[in-house]
Amino acid sequence: MQPKQKKEKRRPDKGMAPWQMVVFTAVLTLTGVCSLLMEKPTVSEMEQRQLAAMPQASWKSWFDGSFGKEYDAFYADTFPLRDFLVSFSSQVKENLGLRYDDVRILGGADAPVDSPDPTVSQPEDSNSGPQQDPASDQDPTVSQPEQSSSSSQQDQTDDIGVNKSGIFIYKGMGMSLFGGNESVGKVYADNINAYHEVFGDSVRVFDMVVPTSAEFYLPEKYQSLSRSEKDAIESIYGHLASGVTGVDAYSAIQQHTDEYLYFNTDHHWTGRGAYYAYTAFAQAAGFEPLDIETDYDVRVIEDFLGSLYRQTQDSQMREKGDYVEYFIPDTEASASIVLQDQPYTKSKWMVWEEGVSGGNGYLVFLCGDAPMIQIDTGNHNGKSIVVVKESYGNAFVPFLIPHYEHIYVVDERYFQTSLVSLIRENQVDDLLFLNNAFSAMTAYHANNLKKIMYQVYTPPVQQPQESQVEQSSQAQEEQEDPKWQGIQDEDADQDDEDES
Repeated sequence: MQPKQKKEKRRPDKGMAPWQMVVFTAVLTLTGVCSLLMEKPTVSEMEQRQLAAMPQASWKSWFDGSFGKEYDAFYADTFPLRDFLVSFSSQVKENLGLRYDDVRILGGADAPVDSPDPTVSQPEDSNSGPQQDPASDQDPTVSQPEQSSSSSQQDQTDDIGVNKSGIFIYKGMGMSLFGGNESVGKVYADNINAYHEVFGDSVRVFDMVVPTSAEFYLPEKYQSLSRSEKDAIESIYGHLASGVTGVDAYSAIQQHTDEYLYFNTDHHWTGRGAYYAYTAFAQAAGFEPLDIETDYDVRVIEDFLGSLYRQTQDSQMREKGDYVEYFIPDTEASASIVLQDQPYTKSKWMVWEEGVSGGNGYLVFLCGDAPMIQIDTGNHNGKSIVVVKESYGNAFVPFLIPHYEHIYVVDERYFQTSLVSLIRENQVDDLLFLNNAFSAMTAYHANNLKKIMYQVYTPPVQQPQESQVEQSSQAQEEQEDPKWQGIQDEDADQDDEDES
C-alpha cells in the first residue's frame, strides 16, 4: 500500500487588510470629490481638441439613453489629471517595445497630414493613393489660439488626417512616410491648368509643391519605406501647362537641410523652412527676397510639441521638443477674416497671433486656418496675390507682405464662394497654389481646386432643436420686453469680440 499523502491546508483568503480598505476607499472618495469640485477644462492642449461638454438633460435624452452616453464622455474627458494619465499610459506601452537604430516605426498609425473639411464628402478615387481621412474633432470654421472656441480648433489645426503609411521616428524626430500616386498628381496639375485657361496672361499662375521632412531626414537604410517626393513633385510639374510656373522649392530647401527647417514633433515645416521656399518663389515671380539674417525681427515661441507627438506620445520626441520661429518684416500689415458660413462679412484678424504657447505654437502664423484671410500692407505698389493653400501655407504667407499691397489667403478646404470671382473682382495679379506633397497627391485636395472655381455659396439648413422650439414663445416675449434689450446687446457685443 502506498502511504497516504498529507493534504495541504489551504489558507483562507483574507483579502485586503483593514488599513488597505481605508486607504483604497479614501483614494476613491478623494478622486470623486475632486472630479466634482475641480474646474472642468474645456480643451486638451496635449491632444489639441475640444473636450466633451456637460450635456443638457431633457426627458427625451434621459429615456433614450443619450444623456448617459454624453455624460460618460464628459466625465471621461474632464477626469482629474487626465492628460497626465494619458501620457503615462502611452509611456508604459512604449516601454514594452524595443527600439533599433534609434528608430521607432508606427505602421498604419495616424500620421498627420491635412485633413478635409468633415462637412464635405471626400471624393472616391480608386487611383488616389494613400487617403487622408477626416479627423473627427476637426472644426472647419477657423483655428484660434485661446479658450474653448480657440486653441481646440487648430488641431483641430490644424487639420490632422490619417496616412496609412505610418509615422517614422528617428532620434526623436517624427516623419510621415509618403505614398503618393501619379494619377492624382495629374488631376491636381490639370485643375491648376484650368485657372490658366480662364485667365490667360492676365493673371500669372504659380504652383509650389513642398517636400516634407521624410524626404531629407529619413535614414538611407530606411528610405525604401517612403516614396520619393522629388519624383512626385517633378511628375506634377511635368503635367503643368506652359503658362503655369512650377516653383522649385525643393532645391532651395535642400541647400539648407543642416538648418532647422522642419519640426521634430509636428508634420509642418518651420518658419525658416518656409523662408527658403519664399526665396524660390521670389526668383520665379521676379522680385528680390529679404535677407533672413538682417531684414526681420526674429521671435521665438518655446516648448512646442506638435501633431506627431500628440498622436504617438513618444518619449524621445518629447525630450527633443521644438520651438517656433517667426519672422516679422519692417512693413505694416493689417488683416481681416471671412468666417465659415459668413462669406460676405469680414472681421478684424491678425497676421501673427503672439499670445499662443505650447502645443498651439504653429497658430502664431495667421492664427490658423480660415476660409479666407485678407492682408493689406503698407507696401502701396498696387500688386495683389491670391495664395490657395492648406496649413503649410500659413508659415509662408507672411513673407509676401513686403512685396504685395493686398494678399488674399484662401484655404481650399473651407472656402465657400467662387475663386474665379474673387480674382476678377479684386483684379489680382498673381495666383499661387501651395501644397505639401501629401496634399498635392490626395484626391480630396486635388478635386477641391476644381470645386472652388465657380462655387456658389449655399447657406446651411438650420434644424431647430427641441429645446429651441420649447423656448421660442418665451424668447419672443423677452425680445418684446424692453428690460431684456440691454442684455441682448451685451451678448451681441461679446459675440463680436469672440469672433475677432
